[in-house]
Amino acid sequence: MNRVEEWVLENKGKIEKGVEIMGQSCEVLAATVGQLHPILEAVFVASAELLSNPDGKEAKYLTEQFEIINQKLEGIQDEIDKIALEMQRTSMNKQNFDSEAQMISQYEKFQDFVNAKSKFKEKKKEKFLSHYENTNADLNIDALYNAVLGENTSGDAMLDTVVSTEQRSRRAVEEFCARLKKLFVVGIISVMGHAALKDGAVGEAMVKKWQDRMEEVENRMKAAVDECIENFPQQAKMDVERQLVERQGSVNPEFTSFILDILAKKYDWVSWSVRVFKHGGLFFWNWLAGKKYQGKGGGGNFFDLLTTNDIRIVVSFSADPKPINKSQLLDQIECQKMKGNMVSVAQTLCDSLPNTVVHAVSRYKNVEEKNNFQPEYYYFGIHKKAYFCIHSE
Repeated sequence: MNRVEEWVLENKGKIEKGVEIMGQSCEVLAATVGQLHPILEAVFVASAELLSNPDGKEAKYLTEQFEIINQKLEGIQDEIDKIALEMQRTSMNKQNFDSEAQMISQYEKFQDFVNAKSKFKEKKKEKFLSHYENTNADLNIDALYNAVLGENTSGDAMLDTVVSTEQRSRRAVEEFCARLKKLFVVGIISVMGHAALKDGAVGEAMVKKWQDRMEEVENRMKAAVDECIENFPQQAKMDVERQLVERQGSVNPEFTSFILDILAKKYDWVSWSVRVFKHGGLFFWNWLAGKKYQGKGGGGNFFDLLTTNDIRIVVSFSADPKPINKSQLLDQIECQKMKGNMVSVAQTLCDSLPNTVVHAVSRYKNVEEKNNFQPEYYYFGIHKKAYFCIHSE
C-alpha cells in the first residue's frame, strides 16, 4: 500500500464528512469548527496524485470528492456579489473587490486541472500556475483573512462590523458567515493546489498554517453567531423601541400583532408573548385596579416598555419552552387570594410553579395578547380577578 492509498484509507470518512458539511444549512456552516481540515489536506494529496497517477483509484476517488465540493460551491459568484454589497453597505475599508473575484478565477482554473483528461493534465497545470501567479497569488486570501481579523487600515474586524450593522440578526449573520466560509474554502483550495503542483510535494507547514487560519476564522464566525444568540433579549428590546419612535402604541389586536411579528420574524428560534394595555386610563378603573395592578415573576425572561401615549407593552419569551401542567396551574391560581396586589400574586405563583414565567394583570385593565408559543407550552386567560400569562422559562 503506497502513501497516498494509505492516507485516503485513513481519512476517507473525514473527507466525506467535510464534503457533506459544505452542503449544510447556513446555521450549520457558521457553527462548525475544524470539520473542513481533511478537505484542505486532501487538496495537497490529490494535486500531486492527479499529476503523477491520474488514472489511479485514489486519484479518481479524490476527483469525485472535488466534484461534489464543486456542486456545493455552485453559485459562489452570487455569494461573492452579496459579500461585496455587504462590504459597501457597512462602509468597510475595501478599495476594490478584485481580490475576491480573482480567488474565484484561480479556483476555476484549478478545477480545470482537476477535471482534465490525463493527456491534458500537464497543460492545464501550467495554465493554472501561470494564472494563479498573474492574479496576485495568495495575496487575495491574505487580504480577506486580515479583514476578518481586523488587521487592515480600518482596524475593524469584519464580523464585528457585520454583527453591528445587522443589529445582531442571527440569521443574517449566519448567512454572511456561510458565504464567507465558502469563499475561504475556494481560496485555500487554490493556495494549496498551487503549492502542491509547484513544489511537487506535500508541504505540511502550509497545511498546518491554513488549517489553523481556517479554524481561527471559524471560531470568529461562531463567536459572531453566539453574540446574536446570547444577547437577543437586549437587542429585541432595542428593536421594539426603535419601531415605537415612529409608531404610537394602541390597545388593539393589530398593534399587538405588529410587535409580535417584529420579534418572531427576526428571532425565529424563540417563542414570544406580547401583552398590551393602558398604563393610565380613567380614574375609576385605575382606582379599582390599584397601584400594583401588574406583577411579574420568573427570572429575566421579560422586558416591558412604556410608549409616549402611556401604553404599556410587556414581552416575555422562552428560547427553550417546555410543556406546562395546566391543571396544576389552574389549581394554584384558584388558591390565590386576589386582593388587588398583582405583584404578590405573580410571585406566589412563581414560587409554587418552579421554572415558570408568570405575568398577572388586574382584570380592570383591558389586555390585548398575542403569542407564537405551541399550545402545550403556554397559558393565557382571565381567572378570578386577573389576566394570567404563564409559560416555562
